[in-house]
Amino acid sequence: MAVSGPEVLIGRGLLKDAILPEREERRRVAVVTDAGADGIARPLVVQFEEAGMVAGLVEIPVGEAAKSLAVAESVFEALNRLGLSRGDTVVAVGGGAVTDLAGFVAATYLRGIEAVYCPTTLLGAVDASIGGKTGVNVGGKNLVGVFAHPSRVVIDIGVLENLPTSLTAQGMAEALKAGLIGDPELVDLLEEDGLGADLEQVVRRAVAVKVQIVAEDFRESGRRAALNYGHTIGHAVEIGAGLSHGEAVAVGMVAAGWISTEQAGFSEQDRVLSIISQLELPVRLSTALDPARVLELVRLDKKRDADGIRMVLLEAIGVPVVRAVDEATVLAGLQAVSPV
Repeated sequence: MAVSGPEVLIGRGLLKDAILPEREERRRVAVVTDAGADGIARPLVVQFEEAGMVAGLVEIPVGEAAKSLAVAESVFEALNRLGLSRGDTVVAVGGGAVTDLAGFVAATYLRGIEAVYCPTTLLGAVDASIGGKTGVNVGGKNLVGVFAHPSRVVIDIGVLENLPTSLTAQGMAEALKAGLIGDPELVDLLEEDGLGADLEQVVRRAVAVKVQIVAEDFRESGRRAALNYGHTIGHAVEIGAGLSHGEAVAVGMVAAGWISTEQAGFSEQDRVLSIISQLELPVRLSTALDPARVLELVRLDKKRDADGIRMVLLEAIGVPVVRAVDEATVLAGLQAVSPV
């Protein structure tokens, strides 16, 4: 089912201008952010107040700690205090955890109010802010959530260019994933320029891949599953090893690439390993994980169905396939990224 997505604005200096879509009934705005993006969020509150709206800042914990039902409840209560109505707006300013949590709150508060996303990390820009997935963690990653597009996503390249190298690398993991499943030229770009690749081009190409796939399959009944490349094992090692999301996806793509080589005839695993290393991302775990724990986390993940564990593999760069794999295959993939 095709679903119209948000308006996506990409450019420099965008956060200095009016970022909200025209909406006559809007009177109040809640800006949800964390400590990492506080310096970007506070000027937006002033901007909204100068435009005649009532605006409030709602701060949440940094990172995955924000994505809990308890934090969501605290934000609901903050929206109550601000007096938001169905005509009002939640603006999420921050990385993927902020947009995931704020999007979930906006989609469920008063049974749904407008959300606008301003991602301040490359990871948030190319992945979390695009696609309409919102969620919190309950036992497993993102197990509670709803599909709901924001009305607008504002990606300010100038903000992304000032990120620390480590955060740029995190986002490049998801950009590489987008290239591997849908844009071989993006893979070429990352191979040639690594972390020095032009960010605006990387963002535009990665976003285009995700927007096209999501437009065709909003609720992940078919093609959208390709966006999970590297995530089946990646989510498990993210939780089990305490890795950041970008690092976990990088390791997960190595594992998925190894399984793709064994089961789908993929012939470019060495090339992908080289690109991941160029992006200063890990290609294997630094400490061994308990295989039983990894299987437990994979079983909790949303990618399991009656046929087994649904895993995205590559037949070639730009040619993903979804296959049911057994637990032995998952463990073989884990072994491929375990410490030597």
